[in-house]
Parts: sequence; structure tokens; C-alpha cells
Amino acid sequence: MKIMTIDELKTYFNKISIFINPQKVEYWNSITKCSIREKPINLSNYYLDFSSKIDYPGNFSENGIPLFSYKGQPPVEQPIVIAQYGLGLSSVIFNEGSKKNEMIKKFLNIADWFCDNKELFTEGYCWRIKHLYPHYNLTEPWVSAMAQGEAISVLTRAALLSNKRKYSDIAVGALTPFEFDVNKGGVRNYFNSLLVFEEFTTPIRTMAVLNGYFFALFGLYDLYLLNKNEKSYHLFSEGVYSLKQLLPYYDLKGWSRYYLFDYPKKYYSSLTYHILVIEQLKVMYLITGSTEFKFYYEKWESASKSIYLKSKALISKILFANSFSK
Repeated sequence: MKIMTIDELKTYFNKISIFINPQKVEYWNSITKCSIREKPINLSNYYLDFSSKIDYPGNFSENGIPLFSYKGQPPVEQPIVIAQYGLGLSSVIFNEGSKKNEMIKKFLNIADWFCDNKELFTEGYCWRIKHLYPHYNLTEPWVSAMAQGEAISVLTRAALLSNKRKYSDIAVGALTPFEFDVNKGGVRNYFNSLLVFEEFTTPIRTMAVLNGYFFALFGLYDLYLLNKNEKSYHLFSEGVYSLKQLLPYYDLKGWSRYYLFDYPKKYYSSLTYHILVIEQLKVMYLITGSTEFKFYYEKWESASKSIYLKSKALISKILFANSFSK
């Protein structure tokens, strides 16, 4: 029998504590509720309340950019971490009606990071994640649909707040990776012939992390709301059509499956990720009106209140969790 390391023990105890009391989770598992009540007509507040993301627990660069380290790798400027910090700032600005110069200045500083650190991707732009995941054969900096989507969400709101076209132009360029398959360096992949916008673009096989798919779609819809970009809306519609057909694969008799990488292995989401996708499903129902999203958010929300199903998910999570530790 394998003896767990101290870090593995900490991971398992963290999983248990999250299931017992999800309200007292650390920064990375903070609960972000749906922040809209109807279909958005114009670009405004972000769809989830990310205000908790402004309390970043790590270090910052001298330019005010969050630094992130993954499993002992050197701290870097990681696009998803930076985007979520920026969306936290925007949540405060829009939720509280705060137009204070200092808050907007911090937010635009984050948007400027995306302008200054973009990389060419054919005729468009991307932001590669530099932390490596050797167990998924991500051994070089890689493009993520979640990073692209959240970067677009930051840039579109920067364009709205500043009235500067540079932000919207770069957001349009960030669509390009959504047009290329993973084996061509893009973020498009397929599960049973159904389109997936990949958070983790592993070359091994389709991973299809559910929450990352949603964040990618949010960014695509943001750009459509900003300037009625036809390509963005087409990509969004492609993703929505596919995701509605994929949802049954994520359903574990009332609980959500974190990803499809090990399908049909029953890899349960942690409680906070389960709650996150419920809130994302609520957003998608309000945006699209599609009853498939309503069906699963109601089903999974009911499960999140069941002691039996929570206990079952926790036991399964501990027994079958792999090195990805989600």
C-alpha cells in the first residue's frame, strides 16, 4: 500500500474541509455566484461575482501583476490568475458603481498586461501558460481556451471603461486560437465528435474540463456584446450547441464530473467546483434560454444540498483523485 506524502495528506484534508464547510475555503476555491438576473443586452458586469479575487494571497510584481507558482515551479505571470484578479477588480467597479480612479487604474493596468504580453498566433494573439504539467505531456508553454476567454473578458471591459480601441482590437485577435485544433496549436478538441474548447490542451487525449469550457464561452459572448463581432458569436454558438450535448457525460447521477479525460472513470468534482459549474449553468441559461442548462443546474444544485450525495462525492473524490488534484 502506498504511503501518502505530507503534501498529498494536505490535499486530502483540504478536500474534506471543503465538503464540510465550503464557505471557509481558501482563495483558489472561493465561491463565485452568478451575478446576473436576466439576459445581458449590453456588456457590463461579469457574469460571476469575482470580487473575492481581489484579495490575492500571493506576491505581486513591481508592476502590480499577480505572480503564481505551481508545485514548486518558479513564480510566473500566469494569464488565468491575472485575468481573474482583473475580473475581481471589474466586479467591484460594476457591482458597487465605483468609478474611483484608483480602482479603474488597477484594472486597466491588468488589461495593459494582456496588451504588452500577447504572443502572435498566426494572424491573431494568444497568452501561453508557462507552468508545465508533465503528467499530461504539457512540457512546453501552451495555449488555453480558458485563458483566452478570460483575457477577452478583461479586454472587452477595458475597452468599455476606457473607450480605447486597442483593447477591443486585441480581444478580436484572441479569437484565432478558437479556430484551430489542439494538434495545430489551438484550443479546439473533440469528445465523441463533439466540439470542446480546451482549458488544458494536452496532446494525450481530450480533457474537457467543464468549468474552463464555460469561461471560454463567457469571453466569446463578451466580445459579441461589445461590438457584435460575428466570428465571436459563431464560435460561441458552436460551443453552446456542443456543450448542451456533452452535459449528460458530466452527470454522475446528480453530481458533476470535473472533466472527461478519464471517462468513463467517475472523477467527481470537489464541492466548490460543483457549485461553480452550477453558477455557470445558471449564467448560460440566462444568456441562451436553453432548458438543458436549466435542467442540470437544478439537478446538480439539489444534489449539492444532499448529505448522502455530498458524502458519496467526497469518498469518491478521495479514493479516485489523481495528481491533478482538483
